[in-house]
Amino acid sequence: MRRAALLVFVVGCYHGARATRDVNAAWRGHTRAEIEARWGTPQVAGQTLAWSYDTTRIELPRAAASLAITPTSIDAAAAFDPGSIETTAHVAVATLDANGRIAELRGPSLHWGPPRDANLHWGTLFGAHVGLGRLDSTGTPLPSGGLYIGGMVSRTVGLVGTFSMVSGSDTGGGAIGFAWGIAAQQWMSPRIAVRAGPAMILAFTPGFDHAIGLGDSVVDTIGLGAAASVALVRTRVFVLDLRFELTTSPAATFGDLGVGVNLN
Repeated sequence: MRRAALLVFVVGCYHGARATRDVNAAWRGHTRAEIEARWGTPQVAGQTLAWSYDTTRIELPRAAASLAITPTSIDAAAAFDPGSIETTAHVAVATLDANGRIAELRGPSLHWGPPRDANLHWGTLFGAHVGLGRLDSTGTPLPSGGLYIGGMVSRTVGLVGTFSMVSGSDTGGGAIGFAWGIAAQQWMSPRIAVRAGPAMILAFTPGFDHAIGLGDSVVDTIGLGAAASVALVRTRVFVLDLRFELTTSPAATFGDLGVGVNLN
């Protein structure tokens, strides 16, 4: 799993300049009213609109001293650096055409984000959810959940490492299932995402009479993990969603339905 996690972070590199170019392009053709509703009131100069924000870099003061004593000399030295505070202004500029629509956008648009209808995601992916789950034929759902972490490889596709824990019970007692995997996650629209990939399974049957994944064949312990989610609340990078997850193998199947929080 450490190798899988490393692969996720190495491949998940859609951010920065690549994502900025796509966000800038996504705004072309949109109206001034749309971008102002999303980004706020700009500075206006004719057909040019500008938004800005500042970042501050602080270097702390540093001091150093040395003393060297020999039978014939004494050498002393001291140095002091007062540090510095550096403020950098970042500006995004939109040029409007004769119809009041955006003809060109330049600058760090990721700070404000794309249009609301743009299916575009970038950078790190992280999510966690809680809900109720069942294993195979267990009749009573019990608290379950999961999480994922990874990064985007394109504007709509990400690669993530996943973990899920599902519990349930029946007359034979409680049961629990675990799954670890790696999966591709794709946004079908700005609010709908699906995910699928291989997963390693460890499951305990009701009453914990048998452990699936301990001493079983590889065929029984390797399965498929899948998920689907619908965003209920969506901001620039935060999402509150309704999520369904399912893990299946020849020896065990379990899943859950819950509510999740995500950064994507």
